[in-house]
Amino acid sequence: MRISYSALENFKQCPLKYKFSQIDKIREPKSKEAIFGTYIHKVLQWLYKKTPAFPTLNQWLVYYKEHWPQKSESFSWANKREEKFYFEEGQRMLREYFQKNIPCSSSIIDLETHFEVVITEDSQQPDRIHILSGIIDRVDKLPDGTVEIIDYKTGKRMPSQNKVDKNNQLSLYAIGLKDRWPKLQLENLSLSLYFLKFGEKIKTKREERDLIAAKNGIIETIHQIKGSNFSPHPSPLCPWCGYRNICPVWRHLYEKNNEGNLNDLDIGKQIDEYFVLQIQKEELEQKLQEIKNLIDVYSKQKGIDRIFGSNGYFERSTSKEVSYDPERVKKILEPLGKWESVWAVDNEKLNKVLKEIPLELREKIQELEKTEKKYHYLASNGKSKKDIEEEMIS
Repeated sequence: MRISYSALENFKQCPLKYKFSQIDKIREPKSKEAIFGTYIHKVLQWLYKKTPAFPTLNQWLVYYKEHWPQKSESFSWANKREEKFYFEEGQRMLREYFQKNIPCSSSIIDLETHFEVVITEDSQQPDRIHILSGIIDRVDKLPDGTVEIIDYKTGKRMPSQNKVDKNNQLSLYAIGLKDRWPKLQLENLSLSLYFLKFGEKIKTKREERDLIAAKNGIIETIHQIKGSNFSPHPSPLCPWCGYRNICPVWRHLYEKNNEGNLNDLDIGKQIDEYFVLQIQKEELEQKLQEIKNLIDVYSKQKGIDRIFGSNGYFERSTSKEVSYDPERVKKILEPLGKWESVWAVDNEKLNKVLKEIPLELREKIQELEKTEKKYHYLASNGKSKKDIEEEMIS
């Protein structure tokens, strides 16, 4: 199976997004954030291709302005104000970057380095041989002889050092560069994420065990892909997904007013009424609970177990929860062949243990999985269409 880092991340984020992009080959419309990030990468690449005769800051900013992404068939800025904000933010980031990093103290080995790595589970079975591909923004050789992988980030947040130390993308890049240059020692390899918005670079290192864990993670994700039904996985990342208008989770939001109505049913009106009633229900439940608490206090103070009104009564009762020592019960029931009748797997605890055991044992347990019943249910969320649209804009 041939797969890239971005495809792996798409599946982890949402299996349906993976299906749309990798299986159905539906091109994802790029968000303004993606367009902006891609363009900043292009401008940085142009700068470093000029080494060692770097252009001046003014020449660089002129290039930035002249090639600024304009409206096209697949993309347009929401309005002039939004475009101006992104344009000026890009100028600020590049100006600060230039002042901090040019002239360059390191030797640039390569830009936009493409790699392909063969990851083998079983060389005798073609379907268990996988090819991981990716592109590294920049590879430098530092004055002390260290080779540094640098990946640019234009996002709005900067992670902690701990998260960068566990960053899977950098581990895969290390695998790719090591495969390209086998004599490169890990102790001589530095990995960096450069956060352009903040003008900060966070460095990290990897050990051989980290690369082994990353390879096992790739294999595990590939197995999940092969066994997936590609159900959508809603998350806070949905507002940045280009497939929302065809996703079953979001599609109704994009339908015209009467497009989704059946038998003249205004479903939007019904949903609005539901949430009005839900608020009333919550208010009633709160009031009921307050009355029950007063009745309970009265019952305790009076020392009586039944309290009567004109329409009914309340009764206080005591219940007890029984538990057993499982190991001692097992010793008694197992010789009688009765232990299996009461034993059950705690799925939550099992899933936690699966992450801690070797891959081959994990696969053996996962082969025993079975789904006896599948339930479909509706869950409500009190956010309005306007709230959702505002989240998508912000």
